[in-house]
Amino acid sequence: MSTSAKITTTTYDSFKDLRTGKYDWRVPARILNLWRGHTKTGEPFKSFNLLLLDNKRSRIHAFVPGEIASAVEPCLEMGTVYLFKNFTVREYKKEDRFRCIHRTIQIVFSRDTKFQELDETRVRIDKAAFDFYDIGDLKQLSQQTTYLTDVIGVVEEIELYLNNVRNRLGSMQTQMKFHLTDGRQSVKVTLWDELAELLDVTLKEDLEYPLIIIIGCGRVTEWQNTVQISNVAATTFYINYAHHSVTQMRKMLKQPEFAEYQKSFNRRSPPQLYTIEEIKNLGNDSIEAEVLCKVRIEQLTKEETWWDVPHPQIWKDYSNTYFTYYEIVSFMFKFELTLYMNRYKLLIVASDGTGTIDILLGNLPSQKCIGKKAQDFVNEDSEDCWPDSLKSIEKKDYTMKLVIKLENIKHKSPIYSAKDIIEGHNFEYPIKHCEQSYEEASGSTYHLDSMSETN
Repeated sequence: MSTSAKITTTTYDSFKDLRTGKYDWRVPARILNLWRGHTKTGEPFKSFNLLLLDNKRSRIHAFVPGEIASAVEPCLEMGTVYLFKNFTVREYKKEDRFRCIHRTIQIVFSRDTKFQELDETRVRIDKAAFDFYDIGDLKQLSQQTTYLTDVIGVVEEIELYLNNVRNRLGSMQTQMKFHLTDGRQSVKVTLWDELAELLDVTLKEDLEYPLIIIIGCGRVTEWQNTVQISNVAATTFYINYAHHSVTQMRKMLKQPEFAEYQKSFNRRSPPQLYTIEEIKNLGNDSIEAEVLCKVRIEQLTKEETWWDVPHPQIWKDYSNTYFTYYEIVSFMFKFELTLYMNRYKLLIVASDGTGTIDILLGNLPSQKCIGKKAQDFVNEDSEDCWPDSLKSIEKKDYTMKLVIKLENIKHKSPIYSAKDIIEGHNFEYPIKHCEQSYEEASGSTYHLDSMSETN
């Protein structure tokens, strides 16, 4: 099946001409992607899928059934060009979701399907092809699950580190978040599991910044009135890929539209350890930097409440809306309304051998220290309205990761924000943390290639 062959352009067909009712097709094509679906329990199917590109820049989704998958897969290699012969063209079913291209047909291999490797000096096929949608047009795509989409953008300056999160189904997943911008609008991207881990590994390489990323076959959804892109089994990514769209995007970086966006730069080096005295003397070059400090929490500052309700707007938006009982129950189940209940906001005084510092602990760092959610303390009796359990963090040593804000440098604000925390002064970077996530869980992932991985 893998013998090399040389053919001329007059001997084969194109995917753009496919129609049902014909079987003896002959199409030269490059394998752009290979992926498998998974069962609800996470087991991979025997069958697998291919994304193919022919010499007319036409793409097609190919399905390889389970009964021939074990014989076919070892003979195929990602990125290689083959001549595919004798396959069936089928219409998608109405309920088929997450189609990797915007077409109504796919091809299906059988035992009669043949393929042979082609000499690339005799047939010219691009290394990749995309069907990009503008970020401003993603809103309409978020209302459907039929098609996946390709998006390109510049990575905005958001810390690209892995998070371990518990999704709304109670399962632990790995997650990485960032934003993409085209200079006009921005969109949130959340990658899960193996694809997130692959991106984390790739970002440790010597890359050109700002980063330009192509998300191939991304799923566009809307969560809490915000459009975002996530990954499914077919999703891939390309960083600073050798493609004309990337070249054009990098030229656009010089235009005024990009000035308001904080474009990514290489911040993968670990934060440095500073004393409190050194933190208070940091200069302008440290704005938005992250630093580590080893401190002892001396006391909680009780000048304001220890909790906050961060999302009151949702109640305002629906306060004058009538819901049926069924709609209310469905709404509560879908959005996990516990997300909108009380959350920590603790102001603490910390010290080391060089001085003291005021630090604001948000919900996640506080929850890590205390071991309970803020909502768990709402009914706890206390003489001064401060739950006694909160005092358990006092007189203990912690290692904290602080974010140096503009206010700390320019306006000498004495309150610093903690992004992460771990008890004790012995730690390894990055600080591993676990947070709650109520976003939709992704599917499992499956990778093959080093730069553009199948999820």
